[in-house]
Amino acid sequence: MRSGPPLSGAHLTQERTRTKIINRQNLQELVAKVDVRERLEPDVEDALMDVAEDFIDSVTSFACNLAKHRGSGVLEARDVRVHLEQNWKMSIPGFAGPPDLGATKTIRKPSDKHKQRLAAIKKAMSASSKNTGGSSKK
Repeated sequence: MRSGPPLSGAHLTQERTRTKIINRQNLQELVAKVDVRERLEPDVEDALMDVAEDFIDSVTSFACNLAKHRGSGVLEARDVRVHLEQNWKMSIPGFAGPPDLGATKTIRKPSDKHKQRLAAIKKAMSASSKNTGGSSKK
C-alpha cells in the first residue's frame, strides 16, 4: 500500500504505469494452461495486457458509480455483478444474487375481452378488404 500525500493527475498516471494487473509472466502461465506449446508474440502480449487493463478499469469505474448511486462509499460484489451481467452479459459463478426487480416479466394470457376485441378488429379488416377488392396494395 502506498503512503504519503494524495496523488495528483501526473503522479496517478505514473503510479498506474508501474502497477500492472497482469504481467508477461502471468499471461504466459495462463497461455501454458491452455496449450503448453503455444507462445505469444510480444506485440500480442502487449495488446492482451492493454485489453485486460482497460476491462478492469471500465468495470471498476462503472461499479464505483453504481455504489455511489446507491449512496454507499463501499464497493460491493453486487455492484460489479450488476455491471457484468447488464453490460457484458457475464454471470460469475458464486456471485449470483437475488433477481433484480423488473428483470423478469410474468407473461399473462390474453383475457376473453381482449380476444373479443381482436376478433372484432380482424372481422372489420376482412370486411374492409372485401369491399376494396381484396387488395390493400397501392
